[in-house]
Amino acid sequence: MLCDRHPDCPQPGDIAQLKGGNSIGADQADTFVIVEDFPPTGRHLVLNRPVDHPGRADWAAAVPLADIATLTRLESAGTRTWTPAPDPDDIQ
Repeated sequence: MLCDRHPDCPQPGDIAQLKGGNSIGADQADTFVIVEDFPPTGRHLVLNRPVDHPGRADWAAAVPLADIATLTRLESAGTRTWTPAPDPDDIQ
């Protein structure tokens, strides 16, 4: 299960854009939808392509949080976009 303790933690349905040089070779302009974390420690996030993407069927990828450049969340108060904080275990 994804982190639910802090509002800035990725949540299912958030829209993610990845950093250049990410682990799946995706373009920085591509958008993905967060589905879940894997394993359930938040170390990797499972992504799907948006519903309207022609290559969406049978596609998913898991990326580390460090690959995420921005997250966008649609909320009742509006849209919010932010850069996720790095995993504390990754900070030296």
